[in-house]
Amino acid sequence: MPRVKIRDIELYYEVHGHGRPLILIRGFGSNADHWYAQVPALSERFQVVVFDNRGIARSDQPEGPYSIPMMSEDTEGLMEALGLGPAHVLGMSMGGMIAQVTALRYPDKVRGLVLACTHCGGERAVRASEEVTKIFAEYVMTGSEEAAAKTVACLFAEKTLKEAPEVAARYQAEAARFRPPLHVLMSQFQAVQGHDIWEDLIRIQAPTLVLTGGQDVLVPPENSKILAERIPNARLKVIDGGAHQFNIERPDEFNGAVIEFLEGLAG
Repeated sequence: MPRVKIRDIELYYEVHGHGRPLILIRGFGSNADHWYAQVPALSERFQVVVFDNRGIARSDQPEGPYSIPMMSEDTEGLMEALGLGPAHVLGMSMGGMIAQVTALRYPDKVRGLVLACTHCGGERAVRASEEVTKIFAEYVMTGSEEAAAKTVACLFAEKTLKEAPEVAARYQAEAARFRPPLHVLMSQFQAVQGHDIWEDLIRIQAPTLVLTGGQDVLVPPENSKILAERIPNARLKVIDGGAHQFNIERPDEFNGAVIEFLEGLAG
């Protein structure tokens, strides 16, 4: 099981394929295995690196508090430990927040930036509805299987749950293998709540693609529009039919958009 020492912890990681490095950063409560819809396709074009964030799955699970800058340091430390040069960075949800900070703090290490279903934080962020917030608050506060099951309705489009329930079922199965301890859920939640980077977005230098699912109720698509408008020369792509886990619901469209954008940066 590949693990590497990064400052105060050991992180679990995997490397797939060859080519320019592409770091994939997952979001709240999820682990490296949740990239199952991306690794096969993306590793045909890039050297794909996936890892478990601090506190998650096979990585160390220190007590909090955690912060987005702290997890950005973990990401940069992993890149350094693996001897990676300038890399593409793709972050999803909380991972997108980590990616934003990484692009700001380590501009020489980020070649291309992809921000998926994420937001800038603070007062500028467009929040989920009260109903969705209540569902996720129950999960954060209890960490129970019952609460986790309820979140599925906020992660996948209604059409997906009705016509292809096996899509959500696989996601749930991967999550159930490494259920995060309660202190990690609370620490990650607090990290997300502390994220506020709108003022700094104009300083991001990396070419940026902003992706969102058109039916995302957890991080509404308006957040991606804010990012695309604020980050210099950023591109926005909305994938209809997908919700928060649109990379799993619409993998061909998601992967195709990422490959087209990043390969367009070649040279």
